[in-house]
Amino acid sequence: MADTDFDVIIAGGGFSGVYNLIHLRKLGYRCKLIEPGSAFGGAWHWNRYPGARVDSEVPIYEFSFDDLPKGWTWSERFPGSDELRAYFAYVAEKYDLAKDSWMGNRIVAAHWSDNHHAWNVTTESEKERRQVTARYLIMALGPTTEPYKPDINGLASFQGQLLHSSRWPKEGINVKDKRVGVIGTGATGVQIIQELGPQAKHLTIFQRTPNLALPMVQYTMPREVKAHFSPIYNEIYQKLPKTFAGLTIEFLQRKTMDDPPEVREAVFEGLWQNGGFNFWLGGYIDLLFDKEANHEAYKFWRKKTLERIKNPRKQDLLAPEKPPHPFGTKRVSLEQRFYEVVDQENVTVIDVKANPIVEVTANGVKTEDSFTELDALILATGYDNMTGPWMSIDLRGEESNIPYFRWLSLGMTTDSFPNMFFLNDPQSPASFCNGPTCIQIQGQWIVDAIRYLTKNNITKFVPKPDAVNRFSGAVDAICDATLFRDVNSWFMGTNIPGKRKQALMYMGGVPAYTQEIEGEVKRQYSSFVKDTSAAVSLA
Repeated sequence: MADTDFDVIIAGGGFSGVYNLIHLRKLGYRCKLIEPGSAFGGAWHWNRYPGARVDSEVPIYEFSFDDLPKGWTWSERFPGSDELRAYFAYVAEKYDLAKDSWMGNRIVAAHWSDNHHAWNVTTESEKERRQVTARYLIMALGPTTEPYKPDINGLASFQGQLLHSSRWPKEGINVKDKRVGVIGTGATGVQIIQELGPQAKHLTIFQRTPNLALPMVQYTMPREVKAHFSPIYNEIYQKLPKTFAGLTIEFLQRKTMDDPPEVREAVFEGLWQNGGFNFWLGGYIDLLFDKEANHEAYKFWRKKTLERIKNPRKQDLLAPEKPPHPFGTKRVSLEQRFYEVVDQENVTVIDVKANPIVEVTANGVKTEDSFTELDALILATGYDNMTGPWMSIDLRGEESNIPYFRWLSLGMTTDSFPNMFFLNDPQSPASFCNGPTCIQIQGQWIVDAIRYLTKNNITKFVPKPDAVNRFSGAVDAICDATLFRDVNSWFMGTNIPGKRKQALMYMGGVPAYTQEIEGEVKRQYSSFVKDTSAAVSLA
């Protein structure tokens, strides 16, 4: 057969896409990275809203290969989006990523050719449309890149500033002397609210569910802190794949009720003071499995949070006596001054579960029992997580008419889509893992798989349907043993109307996941169909 235009096409220029481009290119593969944005960074290219910052601390939220860490220093424990964009610019320059990338382009179609064992890919930019071929297609689109815009009656009629948090204007907005509304109190909403609350004339929060946020405990990274981390970088990086969430923290190897109340209180307090995800992922091992244990954590969280809210009504709305859901079963957000800002007199909280939004008008938002006049309305409504990015692409595998969503074997491949790999997508640890940790684990597995296929002249590589079903069943079984199973959240896909409720992520932890995918390699990819009928050297 005629050779393809490229050996590998990579969709997405965030951590996942960049990792694979660097490592496959080192091995001599002809790669092309396709990125809709004008610069590398993935979600961090787009996330420019006020207060946007990562919730994994440094030095673990970065690439750990080569000598990259030595050439870069962070200014804060939890870097903001500006610094993250600068980091990606540093990586891009160091590896000259631009020469093998098409920026400002998106993949609009990808059709598998079973005759040629290759992907026919159509890309589109403002200026042109291209059709190219590649042996392998790596989907590194990211789980939080497709904005979710709720279907609210009259939304398009609003005459003030209407913004979605994921598509914030580069020039920002001025909210001084303005009445601002924010719909949504997830991680994005929390960050926006704590930034704009002190600036706006009045801020109205339309809240469906209280956010059980934890204190970030942010600090700058002075020279002595950087000096402390530098000698132990390698030790830190080696530890990350061995912990449940790919972080430097790990669950305590005892249960909540094993400790007497006074010891338990001291443990909770220590975790709280450390900030970040310590209280969520560094505490008792039964937090996410046992209702009684979980409630103990919630009671402590509520006590600490109520100390920061003076308004009795806002206390009930933000930290109710009855938990809105088990603590930690929705993605935990980190905040810096959220509760103090919401407690301000110029901030109003409307419970839209009890008082639903009826419509948006030209000058405000109408709920069942009130009307709020607004100059600006911000949709902090999140994303169609995990599966949303696929929906805008015309994907066609071996079957001509297939459903857009299929489950992934090992969280990286799916039946009927040969030679296609997914990173940080459904049924991988994804948002239960520090991004760079699992991206590098998955990315290396994909690199090694492509090397194996090349070495053995295998031109078609696709998981068997029973392997997909087995892994999907294992993901569900793990979830069913936890408190996540009964909670409506984007972890379960229920933030999008009509989306089927099912575990979207592997919840067994990074070590178990790594063991699973490494086992497949040791079995020489026995769960896959391997075909050599279109053999051609690609490397």
